[in-house]
Amino acid sequence: MAPVIQPHLALPAKTRQGATTVSRPRDVLAMLRDSTIPDAPPAGLIVLSGHAAVYRLGLCAATDLALAGETILYLAGANIFDPFLVGRLARASGVTPSRVLQRIHVSRAFTCHQMARLVTDSLASAIERYGARWVILCGPLETLYDESVPDQEATRLFHTMRLALQRLAQQDVQILCVSPLPTMASNARRGFLAALRAHADRAIDVREAEDGIWLREQEAAGSPCWTIPRAVWSRL
Repeated sequence: MAPVIQPHLALPAKTRQGATTVSRPRDVLAMLRDSTIPDAPPAGLIVLSGHAAVYRLGLCAATDLALAGETILYLAGANIFDPFLVGRLARASGVTPSRVLQRIHVSRAFTCHQMARLVTDSLASAIERYGARWVILCGPLETLYDESVPDQEATRLFHTMRLALQRLAQQDVQILCVSPLPTMASNARRGFLAALRAHADRAIDVREAEDGIWLREQEAAGSPCWTIPRAVWSRL
């Protein structure tokens, strides 16, 4: 199948408090492309974390990449994959949903051991098999918060996955991890997200405000930020 070339969608010029503001559902894809998805993706690890909106943003990123002709490996640790959202965004771009969905290869992990096996044992071969340059991990830490798994075992699995992701990120692969803030986790596990962010090439915070969803890159003072108005977010 010939790649679907997704034209660049210029962001609206309106800003608020130094943030770029999108005005249509379709602009969310452009915002993500300008903020988290470079035109020519270098090797690296991006962590998008914070509000639970990160799950939907991860799907938006997967859709945008598929529209551009990329093959995406999507690992769902939180068992969240909404094909209807992908379909809506595809149709908004004038593309048949099936053409987008067939470029997104989904694997689900229901336990921390399954997620660890996907990342450490299966991911490298899947990247080679599909010729994929993009991996999206949705909720890679969620299964590690399972209280039936001892802290020591969860910590071991986390470090095993983190090292595997770092090795892959040093190759010609872009990895996007989307992870909400931990709600119920032991003190030993609450640091997993901070550790993953510390080893990432880019870390972007997502938070909910009264006027919508805000994203800010954590680099230094004056780092870029973007906002998705609530009216736009509710139409996704």
